[in-house]
Amino acid sequence: MTNPYLERAHHLFQTDRMAEAEAEIHKALAENPNEAMAYALLAECYIYKNEFQTAVEAAKKAVTNQPDEPVFYYILGKSSFYNKDIPGARLALAEGQRLDPSNAQFFLLRSQIEYYQQNWEQALHEANRGLELDPEHVNLVNQRAQSLIKLNRKDEAASTMDYALYRAPENSYSHANKGWVAIEKGQYDQAIANCLEALRLDPSNDLAREGLKEAIKGKNPIYRVILKYFLWMNKLQDRFQWGFIIGIYLLYRGAVELAERNEVLAPFLYPFIVLYILFAFSTWIALPISNLFLRLHPIGRHALDDDEKLGSNLTGLAALISLLGIIVYFLIGSELALRVGIVSGILMVPIGGAFTIPAHYSARKGLTVYAVVLALLGLVWVIFPDTMIAIGLFAIGIFAYGWVVNYLISKSNKEFH
Repeated sequence: MTNPYLERAHHLFQTDRMAEAEAEIHKALAENPNEAMAYALLAECYIYKNEFQTAVEAAKKAVTNQPDEPVFYYILGKSSFYNKDIPGARLALAEGQRLDPSNAQFFLLRSQIEYYQQNWEQALHEANRGLELDPEHVNLVNQRAQSLIKLNRKDEAASTMDYALYRAPENSYSHANKGWVAIEKGQYDQAIANCLEALRLDPSNDLAREGLKEAIKGKNPIYRVILKYFLWMNKLQDRFQWGFIIGIYLLYRGAVELAERNEVLAPFLYPFIVLYILFAFSTWIALPISNLFLRLHPIGRHALDDDEKLGSNLTGLAALISLLGIIVYFLIGSELALRVGIVSGILMVPIGGAFTIPAHYSARKGLTVYAVVLALLGLVWVIFPDTMIAIGLFAIGIFAYGWVVNYLISKSNKEFH
């Protein structure tokens, strides 16, 4: 790299000063509009800015100007992958590997693509192939561990992370991954230590910050049940997740109908019915409510961002209003207070559900609008209890909410940020 602008851009890129790096790259392109390396670095800058389509266009110009350079096909493959063009990413990788079959970095991206596609076995296979070429490639070792976690091979994942940290003891990402392996194994104190070390090495490590929060909350026996459910669900492919959700709901509906028709079986079915309702309700409010308690923890409160604090505050406020409404009803028999208590308690679900998705995800806006509409319908019923349309729409909205939020969350998990 002899161009002084590109040399400065490369240095700035390595120190995460992307805006300054991009300015230097444009200076290089002003001198030579056909500089392939400039377009390759520009594509990396656009990936950092989440401008994935623009990154693809820049990477294609790099390939066009220097079609015999394998690394440019890797950048094109990565840009296409982040732009959700999986076929395009695979084509770029195939050409890059034809030019340089011994580059382990290509297998890292191949493994990441399979992981994104929820092909856990194939993701592990590609990571292993890359490690055959470069056994000390720390990112490949981490990718291997993540694939093993999805395959529920926890002990192998733990050994893999031990090796990664042996090779690179200052790697923040490896410490964070080791923390998540510990969470999977129920070793929450160990997970906290690993995630804190990861954050010491890199305070911006979101994987470590999320792991720290889950490890602290996992020490609570009530939240631990929900956490294990979330971890188990995340190991399933989308179609199996939906199969489980639909299947358990159909069992619930069947139990309700059977209990209504058969008084003898009803006492045996009611525990399942109540358990299903409590579990479905708790999965949506668990995150913001647990964040409310996390704020009392001497370490945990520093891991929450402002958005998470807002979510826990709103959910806690809804819970408090619900409790007060029910208490007032029992004290003075106010039906208005009872309606306020019911609506506030129910609204904990859409409020909590909305804050399960980070604020910068596209699905967050839809869930927020959904929650506001439900709140307005609930308010109409509180003020005008005989308004059957509002009651009906509110009931339908709450019933449909679980399906809507499951779809949006699964969709948002496919986004790159």
